[in-house]
Amino acid sequence: MKKDEFKRSVDKINPDSYLGNRLKAKITTVDVPVKNYKKITVAIASACLVFAIIAGIGGGSMPVSELDVPQNIVEIIVPQKETVNAFIMIASASNTEDTEVATESNILELNEEYPYEAYLDVRDVSGLSDDEISAVVKESRNIFDKYCAEKNFYVGSAMISSTEDIVLVQCTFNDFRISLEDTENIKSVNVKNTSEYGQMVYTVNKPDFDVPENGNDITIVGSDFDFEDGRFYWSHTSEMERAFDENINIPYSTFNDTITFTVEYKDGSKAIGVVDLVFDDNGNATAVCKGYDFVSQ
Repeated sequence: MKKDEFKRSVDKINPDSYLGNRLKAKITTVDVPVKNYKKITVAIASACLVFAIIAGIGGGSMPVSELDVPQNIVEIIVPQKETVNAFIMIASASNTEDTEVATESNILELNEEYPYEAYLDVRDVSGLSDDEISAVVKESRNIFDKYCAEKNFYVGSAMISSTEDIVLVQCTFNDFRISLEDTENIKSVNVKNTSEYGQMVYTVNKPDFDVPENGNDITIVGSDFDFEDGRFYWSHTSEMERAFDENINIPYSTFNDTITFTVEYKDGSKAIGVVDLVFDDNGNATAVCKGYDFVSQ
């Protein structure tokens, strides 16, 4: 196999193709207190007249004086607490004991760790022949299959990237979904991430690299967003490949990312959720929700 033949290859698995039924996920809702700032106008006005009457000797008197009081209006911002439902889920498709396919979904509660079920693996192939590199790529495919079997996953994808010096594998099994009511009043769904080493991908099917939207800042119009099957997943960029080219021993924690989900309603209000994606020393990713917020217009 020539290097340019596996420069980009996507392997998908479907170990039990006859498994087609899906079970509805049990989704829990968590009320999270957040701060919502509402404007309260307080008028400070005074029209009191202060008179100073001083009686003088011989019946003389001092004239009446008036204190000038500003008639301005002062605007004060007072914080008020509200609750907002947690709305970001991690979902995966796995095999159950009765051989049916279940889509398992978990609402991300604040500061709780959830396995994202994405991992990275890099191999040094500098100086190897084409045949030797082909063997590394094949082994990488086996890693993906083994991981899938151990985790009992029904679907997933592997992305294998190669340069002159490295073979990089990214396996992805889980994705992020939005769980919200009143979807007909949603204007848009925006997802952005902060790391140059990763990007977000939007798809309405299982993870696939032939997707309509991807990047560090993507927005899906509410009327186009599929709230039943629409999902986002994290994928590495070519910047990560260059980083490994420069230093094969670069820590996986270098690629930690922060993902912000913003759902804007037609009235201008927004539901915002922030998730940290954290890689351990073995390249496995964990998702931690750091906050939910609601901003009213």
